[in-house]
Amino acid sequence: MSGVIVTLIENGPAVLGALKSGLGLIRSFFPDKSKDLQDVVYRVYEDEQPKGKIRVILVNESNGWNKAIRIYHGGKGYTECKAGDSTGTVAKGDPHLKYSIATIDFPWQSGGQQYIALQLWKPKALGIWYDLEEIRITPSNQSDYDGKTLVFYWGTDGSTYFHNENHLIKPYDL
Repeated sequence: MSGVIVTLIENGPAVLGALKSGLGLIRSFFPDKSKDLQDVVYRVYEDEQPKGKIRVILVNESNGWNKAIRIYHGGKGYTECKAGDSTGTVAKGDPHLKYSIATIDFPWQSGGQQYIALQLWKPKALGIWYDLEEIRITPSNQSDYDGKTLVFYWGTDGSTYFHNENHLIKPYDL
């Protein structure tokens, strides 16, 4: 045991240098959420969904890393929309895109949980998934989403594909 300590002390600068160079790797485990959020664009569509429900759609580039939206509602776990290179349905209106859909009832109408939490998830270093952002729908903002479709367009890291309005495929074109 003391041999290990002596070795570290004798090679102190080398170990310190290795630690400094490892900081970049360590930082990759703590993602820059503000940068990652630049890859997400969302729109609310009034497309005659039933009142008392919200439809959530995740759209991703078909060659992009998988992304997910976990929808916590009613205190019964979560429903997940997931799309990317290995999951999702290819969009009939644009084969460059994949999508996933979930329709959720507002839980407070049946005396359940008083909010719906939409959590955006993506993999980072070593494929470890992390939550990027959470959006809450509550009784006070239900009218903004009631009977509507909320579409998240989530591009590959650094991609500006969805920054072009012409690339925002409409729900009826999926």
